[in-house]
Amino acid sequence: MKRFLMISLATICVIVLLIGYSIYYFFFSLGHLPRGELVKILESPEKSYTVNLYLVNGGATTDFAIRGELVNNRSASSKNIYWAYQESSSELSWVNDHTVIINGHELNVKKDKYDWRRTSKR
Repeated sequence: MKRFLMISLATICVIVLLIGYSIYYFFFSLGHLPRGELVKILESPEKSYTVNLYLVNGGATTDFAIRGELVNNRSASSKNIYWAYQESSSELSWVNDHTVIINGHELNVKKDKYDWRRTSKR
């Protein structure tokens, strides 16, 4: 009986963890965003990074959004650093090689991300 309870508890824990991770991945992670249409590209002053901005059209039931993708030009890796809902225009400028301003949000590309769902940098 004790063994059955332990196996049941372990199974329930695994199921809860899988459901929790799935909810995070599909609804809160910046890694799973719509592609969008490329609207702006700008390299950093020392050409270490490139930021690509995409206009994402959510269709008839949702507003436009802007997605910002950071490309490390040395390693060719990329990651999303900006996600803003109800934005259809994009302003992009570099302060220095590691700091970018996207639509008024200043981000250190090594550590910051902006996600409208969290309403602040993290």
